[in-house]
Amino acid sequence: MPAYATLFLLLAACGASGPQEDIVARVGDAYLEASELEALLPYDASAEDRQRALDDWIGRELLYREALQRQLHEDIRLQQQLERTRRNLLLAALLDDEFGRGETDVSEGEIRQHYDEHIDLFQREEPEVRVRHILLASQRQANARRADLRRGADFAEVARSHSEDVDTRSRGGQLDAFSQSDDPTLWSACEDLALNEVSRPIRTEYGYHLIEVLARYDEGSARPLEQVRAQIVETIVWQKHRQRMNQLVETLKKREDWAVVSQ
Repeated sequence: MPAYATLFLLLAACGASGPQEDIVARVGDAYLEASELEALLPYDASAEDRQRALDDWIGRELLYREALQRQLHEDIRLQQQLERTRRNLLLAALLDDEFGRGETDVSEGEIRQHYDEHIDLFQREEPEVRVRHILLASQRQANARRADLRRGADFAEVARSHSEDVDTRSRGGQLDAFSQSDDPTLWSACEDLALNEVSRPIRTEYGYHLIEVLARYDEGSARPLEQVRAQIVETIVWQKHRQRMNQLVETLKKREDWAVVSQ
């Protein structure tokens, strides 16, 4: 049945419980409004996407009604789980209300201080290399681009113009630092390369790589601040939230009736 025909039948089944132009589906006394359907759909949803969303909603409602008919909601363990879920959702809403009024500021000084005081947390556990690469579809293309590089072409420009790796070509082919355990194939290809030396074409499952080693890092050396900045900011924000939450708890202790009954 075409999607529009199904929609028409669903609309017709809604009866007088709501405006037909606002209701797109019904299961028993549960209704799906057009605005709710739109919220379930991705941007530029197709007719198939809409039909799939309708079918999913109808399926969930039918399963929910069946669970109620079997009186599963009266199970004590399920009620306890539901109560724990309700409490957790309320706590999450409280924290959102408490911390969601604006972004938590983290200064450059706080980031630098955290980095310096916890430098041991950012040490490399094994040797790493930092490289850039150009990924080509065939060995013929790789040989041609390597010849360009040997004649003095700029590696970053060749990567931006010819690399098949869409994630790195805008960065001139630069990859994040990696270890042997991260990528054994590329690590092996880099082992005998001198710094700033371009490799011969190296075949992997993705194609043919031209690799240039930019830096080598020993085990135990510290990762630079810029590489771990996002991790540090996340940690500091969590610490500030934890501090504010503890302050809120202390305020509530002064206001509410509470006691430790036994230990």
